[in-house]
Amino acid sequence: MCPECGKEDSVPVVYGMPVGDDFEQAERGVVALGGCVMMPGETADFVCRSCGLEWGSASDPTADEAELAGLLDVEYVDLVCALGTGWRREPMSRGEGMAQWFVSGEPAQLAVGVLGPWFVLDRPLTGWGRRHPDPLTGEEPRFSRDDLLHQPHLVAEMAEAIASGRRRSFRWCRTCRRPTAPEAFVASKSSCAQCVAAFGDAYE
Repeated sequence: MCPECGKEDSVPVVYGMPVGDDFEQAERGVVALGGCVMMPGETADFVCRSCGLEWGSASDPTADEAELAGLLDVEYVDLVCALGTGWRREPMSRGEGMAQWFVSGEPAQLAVGVLGPWFVLDRPLTGWGRRHPDPLTGEEPRFSRDDLLHQPHLVAEMAEAIASGRRRSFRWCRTCRRPTAPEAFVASKSSCAQCVAAFGDAYE
């Protein structure tokens, strides 16, 4: 998300002599060409296509990641050490209790819910019928900021156990060749729902 205009319309900047399909990707708006001369400390990793701001680096947290680190009261690097990157708000959990829920992975593989000084790890929501555990009263193991700071390996082990279980349920779309969560997979077409919607006639 662009820190200037707030739009999610930024693309990576490619520096150096363009090679291969760099020009084609730039014309399609997938990347921006940053030129051949790079001054230390003056290069940005992204450019906003809406307002033109060149900003950030790949190691900067997103707004959601910064919010999650703030809720946990830890530095972003501590969050990455224990739970990895790629955190974003979980849309299906809005309005579900007081906990703030975030997911990571594409498709989503792990969820973390934060309430006060506590957080719990869970599988992402896959339908409206299931609910996340309450970080204060649920039966799942709960963690604190101290666990994240002083025992990140324990938090990471539990996170990986949940994520790997979720990954085992993924199916491969025969059209786009991407892993697909089971709730977004149309078994009769062996494809993801997005491809079936886009290329429905091809499956008849």
